[in-house]
Amino acid sequence: MKNPYRWDNLTSPQIKKLSEEGAIVLVPVGSTEQHGPHLPVGTDALMATAMSEKLAAALGEKGVPCVVAPTIAVANSTHHMSFAGSLTLRPETYLALLRDYCRSIASHGFRKILLVNGHGGNIAPTNTALISINEELGFPVYFTGYWQASAQAEQEILETQKGMIHACEEETSLVLALDDSLVDPIYKETKGKPGHGSPMLDEGIWETFHRMEAHTENGVMGNSYAATKEKGEALTKRMVEDLAEKLADPSIWEQKV
Repeated sequence: MKNPYRWDNLTSPQIKKLSEEGAIVLVPVGSTEQHGPHLPVGTDALMATAMSEKLAAALGEKGVPCVVAPTIAVANSTHHMSFAGSLTLRPETYLALLRDYCRSIASHGFRKILLVNGHGGNIAPTNTALISINEELGFPVYFTGYWQASAQAEQEILETQKGMIHACEEETSLVLALDDSLVDPIYKETKGKPGHGSPMLDEGIWETFHRMEAHTENGVMGNSYAATKEKGEALTKRMVEDLAEKLADPSIWEQKV
C-alpha cells in the first residue's frame, strides 16, 4: 500500500510539489549491527524509519508538509564488528555519504532537512559532517535522535534505566511495540553492562573510542528483561508527539548557518 509520506513511494511530480510547499525532509539514519541475542541487527534502521514515518504523519495532521527520505541503513558501527551480522562504513565514507545525500535533497529545492538518528555511534561523525554540509548548503541541516526530545517520558516510563543505551529496556520495548515477532523471547532473561567500567568514562570526564567487547560480552548494555510492549507503545507515542511539536515551530527553520 502506498505511503504518502515516503519519498520512495511518490512520483517525481509529487516530490516537486512537496518542495514547492516547503516540506520538511526527514532522513532516517540507522545502522546494521548486533543487538545482543534478542533484537535484529536492523533495529536502529527499523526504529529510525518507523519513528520518522509516524512523525511525518503527525506533522501532516498539523498541516505541516513532510516527507521521509530513504533510510541510511548502514553507517558507523566499527565498534560492533566483532559480533556477527554487523556492517559498517569507514568514517570517511559515512561523512561523504551524508554530504552527497543532503546535497541531492537540497538540489530539488528542499531547505528543511532533519537527520533522524537511531544509533549512538552515528553522533560524532554526523556532527562532524554537518560542518561542511551546512557550510556548503547555506542553511542548517539538523540532527537528532528520535528519543532525544523525550527525556521526561523516559524518566516516567522506564523502570531500571534513565534513558536509551543499547538493546536495553527502552530499545527492546520500542521494538516490541513496533513488531513483537522481531524480538526473541530470550530478552526476558537478558541483561548487560550499562557503562564502560571506568568512572572517568562513565561520568563523561573524558572520552575515547573502544569496541563493544571491551565492556559487554553479550553485546547488550542495559536491562532488556525489563522491557514490555506497553512501555514501548507509551514511549513511541510521547516521542512522536514531542518531536512533532518542536518541528512544527517555524522558527527553527529561520535560523542561519
